[in-house]
Amino acid sequence: MNWDDVRIFLAVARSGQILAASKRLGLNHATLSRRLTLLEQALKTQLFIRRTNGCELTEEGQRFLGAAERMETEMLNAQANLGRVDTAVAGTVRIGAPDGLGVSFLAPRLGRLTARYPDLKIQLVPVPRSFSLSQREADIAITIERPEQGRLMFSKLTDYSLGLYASEAYLAEYG
Repeated sequence: MNWDDVRIFLAVARSGQILAASKRLGLNHATLSRRLTLLEQALKTQLFIRRTNGCELTEEGQRFLGAAERMETEMLNAQANLGRVDTAVAGTVRIGAPDGLGVSFLAPRLGRLTARYPDLKIQLVPVPRSFSLSQREADIAITIERPEQGRLMFSKLTDYSLGLYASEAYLAEYG
């Protein structure tokens, strides 16, 4: 199995589209598609359902995604251990957050981050009640509930509580 083909698989899995992955990797989309087919032939399984509007991972593709991500982690660790790591902070990161937190807390702070790292592009997206990290609706998600499925890393940011508030005049009139 060729590591470059695995990198291509990861790019397509993360973007959901061959064309987007080819632009990100700087490869011709026909070449990328052919390499993806070679990987599927080497593994003797279909990894994607290819459609005109994008690619969807098959069940086998979902299973292979975990292995491919572990391979990527090991490759990055090996490069870091050899001192051959590109330390530039660059690329696009989609952060999903509830509207209030995204608008009131995150948005004012993201400008400083992108000013410090001009090659970093951050997309702040509102997170509905249900969403899919595996479909790359977000790379990082801030949610109220702990995720119950998927291979996700998570940590608690803070306690969260809701309350009802009203002015004395409102309470006097409406109870």
